[in-house]
Amino acid sequence: MAIGALACGAALLVAACGGGSSSGGASSGGSIRGQTITVMVPYDMPQKLLNQFTAQTGVKVNYVKLGWDATHTKLVTANAAHEYIADVAEFDWSFTGQFAGAGWVEPLDTALPKPLLNNLKNTDAAFTANGHTWAACYSNDFRVSMYNKKMFAKAGISSFPATFDELATDVQKLKAAGVQYPLAIPMGATEGGVTPWYLLTLAMGGQLFDDNLKPVFQSPSSSGYKALQWEVDALKNGWVSPGAVSLDDTPTFDKFTAGQNAIVLATGPGNMPTANDPKTSSIAGDAALGLVPGTSGPGASFGLPEGLSIPVTAKHKEAAAAFIEWWEQPKNAIAIYHTQGSLPCGSDALKQLAASGQLQGGDVVNAELPHVAPLFPAGAPIWYEQFSSDAQGLLNAAVKGQMSVGDALNQLAAKAAAHNQ
Repeated sequence: MAIGALACGAALLVAACGGGSSSGGASSGGSIRGQTITVMVPYDMPQKLLNQFTAQTGVKVNYVKLGWDATHTKLVTANAAHEYIADVAEFDWSFTGQFAGAGWVEPLDTALPKPLLNNLKNTDAAFTANGHTWAACYSNDFRVSMYNKKMFAKAGISSFPATFDELATDVQKLKAAGVQYPLAIPMGATEGGVTPWYLLTLAMGGQLFDDNLKPVFQSPSSSGYKALQWEVDALKNGWVSPGAVSLDDTPTFDKFTAGQNAIVLATGPGNMPTANDPKTSSIAGDAALGLVPGTSGPGASFGLPEGLSIPVTAKHKEAAAAFIEWWEQPKNAIAIYHTQGSLPCGSDALKQLAASGQLQGGDVVNAELPHVAPLFPAGAPIWYEQFSSDAQGLLNAAVKGQMSVGDALNQLAAKAAAHNQ
């Protein structure tokens, strides 16, 4: 997990923290010209940018966009069967143990130029295992909060709450000002639905596991227990819409940008361009970032960087490497940030964004990064996918009232301990 490295990212917004990027473009060697590659990433990409890559390299792109969970499922299914699915594929921080351990992706140490990899040093710890780098970070994602400035002003709130007590007070003010459900929190049985629990656990001063990957969230005195109880209470108190129990993070964010909620408790800084774009948001100009609340001040956060990988079953690996190199060029990474919302990972791109004032919410991004802490201090375990799947079902049952918080977390802890044997 790129948490220790993300601390370096804070400095990147002020000064460089790594080597320079490749000055050249993606390879345009004759060996790849005329090829067509399939790229599978769960986010939109403007065709005009893909056309620029084709014009530069002669390689056409079949761009496949699915939801995050659907992308993950298809990749696992195809990789397990050793079947071709893409030449360039999504590689989340949580994939590292499983995908690298199973030998499903190519190491990128020699596939990509060293200057490019050096430029990604602030995030590559998330994608490193067994001495190799398995993906090139394209989304420097970490959890931060977002709020609607107009709704806050109407409720007489001048700043984003720094603590959970202040958050409770502000939520009541927002409800009194006419916001029916002030908080937007996904609670569906999906990866996006369990992420807020992860965040709340850290923000309340705890961890999910100790250094030996032993679960420490099942005791009523633990932050993990208090975090899930907080979510259950948020629903009971009417802070969160009852429909949240079936929502993933994307539709939850869509409701926020549609003006239905005042606060997204857990989102990424890369969502700011989308929230403030009048083409995609009805609250354009009113979205602002806020530090994740804590018990006595801003709480801890954690990173969820995403990368681009080359599956071992890829048909055109050289062209795939050229596409990754093209994506990581600062001018392209910045253009993608403005259209897709993926905060660049490269130090050169981050420097350019910060220097030009194009990094929306840059002051909060700078202030949040020092609070970023490891979700898994020793890195995501090979059994993370199993743990996440277990957590999705059990936590969702708890927020729906189908079982108690204690029963859900005791079962989850038992399953996690079994996975770790």
